[in-house]
Amino acid sequence: MRKEVNHSTFPFSEEVLFILLSDRTTGKNILWATDDYASISSKSPIKLSQITGSYSDRIKPRIQKQKEEQQSRTRNKAEVFTPSWICNAQNNLIDEAWFGRKDVFNSSEIVDGRVNEKKWKARKEKISFSSDIESHKTWQDYVKLTRLEIACGEAPYLVSSYDTVIGKAIKLKERIGLLDRKMRVVCENVVNEAEYFLWASIAFQNCYGFELQGDNLLLARRNMLLSFREYTKHFLKRQPTEEEELRIAEIISWNLWQMDGLTFSTPFSSGDDSEQGFLFEEMNTQENFPCKIMDWKENKIILYKSLLKKRGA
Repeated sequence: MRKEVNHSTFPFSEEVLFILLSDRTTGKNILWATDDYASISSKSPIKLSQITGSYSDRIKPRIQKQKEEQQSRTRNKAEVFTPSWICNAQNNLIDEAWFGRKDVFNSSEIVDGRVNEKKWKARKEKISFSSDIESHKTWQDYVKLTRLEIACGEAPYLVSSYDTVIGKAIKLKERIGLLDRKMRVVCENVVNEAEYFLWASIAFQNCYGFELQGDNLLLARRNMLLSFREYTKHFLKRQPTEEEELRIAEIISWNLWQMDGLTFSTPFSSGDDSEQGFLFEEMNTQENFPCKIMDWKENKIILYKSLLKKRGA
């Protein structure tokens, strides 16, 4: 029987939380990387004891923070969250390019004869894939598409259980995240439990994101794992087991990682050969940790910056 920690924000077992706190590059816990928490150094790791028990409400989604704190993080850290309707519009463009047609998953509502892009309506029918010999795109191809959300915050482009700007909950069938779309396709096409977990794992393995601030990263990881719970309950009519949740949590801990986007390394790390490093000498430490991620297709660990070099970045 699963034993969940008494925590309103992170309702998971200790075993799952330990994985969600893991930094796969350093082998330690992710860092706070923010000075917004009194008496906690930004360079210190996030400990389980700091976010559970009497501190169970210490980390909050942006919408639950005081306006003054929101404005401070926007001013000092350029933290700006994107409303769901904009995430939806941009994700729709990505899918339009791949499918070769518009409004694959949803369409804007028509209000008084005018298009209202801030509201959308999900397609009720099963998502169709081309049978054209030239394109020959399948639902499996779609689930395998690799997607990345940069500076992901609470990951609104990947999962959309709530609008990060106004806090409104979004029903499962109306969700617009890139992972949400993959999971809808999985649920519409697999026929049994074994297929569900296989393709759910592949969907999670192909959704990546990085974030500097540790509290945001932990919330993003939480949002992905809670979404896994919801889709599992929707398809299998039950909650995932502890073992099933641990497997997905491991994928999430690799795919959503903590990184300084200027140095491609962990916070307060020089980034080795990064040309940007000298701008932040006061942040550097003696240790250098270029960020590692998992290439699930090849089943091997790689450096994130190696992908940029291959693309000529």
